[in-house]
Amino acid sequence: MSSTNISDRGLSIATQIDMLSFAINRIREIVLVCDADARICLANLAACEVLGYSEKLLLQMSATDIITHLDSVGWKNDWRRLQQQHVMVQETSLRNQAGDTVPVEIQSNYFVDADQAYCVLLGRDLTARFDMLDKLQEQELQYRQLVMNSPDIFIRYDQDCRRIFLSDGYEAVFGVPAAEALGRKPTEVWGRPMMRPEDFEARLREVMRSGEEQEIELEWVGDEHYVCQSLHAVPERNVKGEIKGVLTITRDISHIRRVERELRKRERYQSALIENFPFVVWLKDLNSKLLAANSAYAEFAGVASKDELEGKTDFDLFPLQDARTHVEGDKRVLQSGQPSHSVLQVTKRNGEKAWIEAYKSPMVVDGKVMGTVGFFRDITDIKQNEEKLIQRERELQSLIDNTPDTIIRYDLNARRLYVNTPKLKRIGIESGRLIGTTPSEYPGGEAYMKYEEKIRGVINSATPDFLELHGKADNGNTWFIHVRIVPEFGEQGQVIGVLAVERDITELMEYRERIHYLAYYDALTGLPNRTLFADRVNQVLADASWHEQRFGLMMLDLDRFKEVNDTLGHQAGDDLLVAVAQRLNASVRSYDTIARLSGDEFAILLPELRNPDDLATIARKINDEIAKPFLIHDKELFISTSIGIAIYPDDGDDRATLFKSADVAMYHAKNYGRNNYQFYSRELGSKASEYIMLGASIRQALKNAEFELFYQPQVDLMSGEIVGAEALLRWRNPQLGVVMPDRFIKVAEESGLIVEIGEWVLREACSAVVCLNRYRPDDNPLSMAVNLSSRQFLYNDLLASVKDILAETGCKPEWLKLEITESLLLEDSQEIISTLSTFKEMGITISIDDFCTGYSAMSYLGQFPISQVKIDRSFVRDIAAKQDKLELITAIIRIAHALRLELVAEGVESKQQANLLKIQGCTIAQGYFFGKPMRLRHLKLILAEEHDLMQ
Repeated sequence: MSSTNISDRGLSIATQIDMLSFAINRIREIVLVCDADARICLANLAACEVLGYSEKLLLQMSATDIITHLDSVGWKNDWRRLQQQHVMVQETSLRNQAGDTVPVEIQSNYFVDADQAYCVLLGRDLTARFDMLDKLQEQELQYRQLVMNSPDIFIRYDQDCRRIFLSDGYEAVFGVPAAEALGRKPTEVWGRPMMRPEDFEARLREVMRSGEEQEIELEWVGDEHYVCQSLHAVPERNVKGEIKGVLTITRDISHIRRVERELRKRERYQSALIENFPFVVWLKDLNSKLLAANSAYAEFAGVASKDELEGKTDFDLFPLQDARTHVEGDKRVLQSGQPSHSVLQVTKRNGEKAWIEAYKSPMVVDGKVMGTVGFFRDITDIKQNEEKLIQRERELQSLIDNTPDTIIRYDLNARRLYVNTPKLKRIGIESGRLIGTTPSEYPGGEAYMKYEEKIRGVINSATPDFLELHGKADNGNTWFIHVRIVPEFGEQGQVIGVLAVERDITELMEYRERIHYLAYYDALTGLPNRTLFADRVNQVLADASWHEQRFGLMMLDLDRFKEVNDTLGHQAGDDLLVAVAQRLNASVRSYDTIARLSGDEFAILLPELRNPDDLATIARKINDEIAKPFLIHDKELFISTSIGIAIYPDDGDDRATLFKSADVAMYHAKNYGRNNYQFYSRELGSKASEYIMLGASIRQALKNAEFELFYQPQVDLMSGEIVGAEALLRWRNPQLGVVMPDRFIKVAEESGLIVEIGEWVLREACSAVVCLNRYRPDDNPLSMAVNLSSRQFLYNDLLASVKDILAETGCKPEWLKLEITESLLLEDSQEIISTLSTFKEMGITISIDDFCTGYSAMSYLGQFPISQVKIDRSFVRDIAAKQDKLELITAIIRIAHALRLELVAEGVESKQQANLLKIQGCTIAQGYFFGKPMRLRHLKLILAEEHDLMQ
């Protein structure tokens, strides 16, 4: 309230002064009024109380007497500033009457009254404030000591997440200098933690936003050690309760986490151990409720997983009787406090019976029984194996009791302890009489003394041994036994006895003799075989060399023997071989050796040769004897033999050379017309070498694709048009050059390679005619003639082969002509006739090649499905010059016309020959006049020109 207001109310000046004095004295602050010379003009009660002076004394004093920092000079300086500023505030202290200082805050106010300048000093006692500051400083010191000495790291963040305080140890933990981190946000300076700084800042802001504490964990790996720091983040508030930042208290919990991780690892290991334990494992409480179990338990109980087992009892999982057995077992263990072991039969969920071996034990925790722990394993297989073992023991015993072998156990003194048979049949002795005796004691004899020596030898050497014994049975028959003697060992590896197994090998010995016979003699004929013959040749060689003597060696081969096998069967062939062997034995001397080497091949060794003519005499005799008819299966058979003869030492001084020389001579005899004998000569050797070389080269030719087909046109003599071609085989050998068929076909036939060559020729020829007819009119196709060997009929399923090739190449049967020789007709084989008939039914043309050059018989032409004959070039060659040749050709043509056979003339080399054949009625011809054999591409060019080849 202003003095103006007071005056307005009509108060006297005295009253106003009294009221103002009263108010000033009620103020708790010190009030002093001083003049320009620092003299105190007025003091209130608070000033008197604080300073300890009476008002009277104070009014006699100056401000410099009680203000500790002022003297007269200082007062004057402050007065001048006060005159300028009018108000000044400063902290200082006042000196009381006792000489103590009192801290105060003085506010100086300058005013002028009645031209007199004064200042009012308002002094506030700061003692309580300084006491509070001291206490705060003490508390701050204690706080700092707490922070600095704490193992935790204290970090304060402002509202912008900047670090405003870092306690000691920050750099050591986070790896960032404190000076670098202070005042910076985590996103600006971070450090080692794996957590992203953006995520950490977000967590701090969430604390400030929610006002709720959070636990944050920072992890990293430092110095190869795992580090984990736990941050307790709390919001920081001001006195108004406003959140101004976040305080985090960071504690190292690395060890705790490592321990936890180690515990978890151990738990995993233990869990893995239990889980992978090959048995069913469980923990139960005192009421037999499952606390834990492994997956094997879940599988056995038939539940999906082990988690479903917790809290279950055996009654929830197993059949009632099995559950009772399990629970009663738990109770016995709990009551006795002792482990138990049992083998039980249980019923599986699928109803199958099983055997288990169970182990249970009390589960003790801190000295108190908390339940049971146990495991069991399925031993069904073991029980079954035990049963099988028992069964096998019974079977073994039965086997021992019933085996034809005699099993005897001997002790270390060679005395019999056990015999498995009640009686030794071979010597007719009861087994009971043998027990306790040695072989030398009973039955005794030289053989059994040797037997006992073997037994004692096995005992001493601890190694098995054997022997064979023989003797006479009661019925006079000879018996043989094989004895296998083996040591029996004790637990320490020492010999404790001997086991002897005696096997009757009487029949085996008979087999041995039989095998010896078969090893050296031919089973069919009883003649020595190749092995024995070679041995005897070696003996004669040695003797002849020593005494400078000569001897002969014959190789014999039956002519056309295979045809007998093919027509009459192998039994007839075997009977014929036996008969031949008998005639050979009758044809030679008693000291000569006859052997059957293989098939229809024989050999004769003739030692003590005085005159080579003796060999010729014997060979002629053999030829004559073999040529006589044989009566086989009520049929007369005629056969001949080809003989090759070699003489030691003229034709070879070792066995191999003599064999080769005789073999070469034999093949020469065959080539010479069969049914004869030939002596070896050097000229024959060179021919044989060529023959062998050709055979080997033909095999390589098949592998190396050295064969090639040429095609000779066949021409219609009426139109001059090509109507077909004959496929002719050529062999391009890298060493021999071009080899013509007449040089190698015979070798191929005798070696059997003709079958494979023939299939190749047929396949190539069919492919060629398909190529030639691809663009020709359907009503005017070309035909392809292919020669067949008789061996292809005899050694191969020719019909199946032709069918396969036609299907493979797409060749039509009517495009194909198969040429056969007249000699094949003489075979008179129903199988051959059937094959040819099938070919004709298919549409294939059958043609007789080289007609009238061999064993021509008109009757055969009517029996066989022949459609065409080919006039040999030998008849065509001289028809223009010799009348008799022309007349012969005319006769052949008339015969063919009479039999309604198509004619093809070979070897036409001039137009005159072609015209004469045309006039006589021959329709088709081939020869150099129309074209030499050519490659397929050349034949295509001639066909494309469409010339009249008769012009």
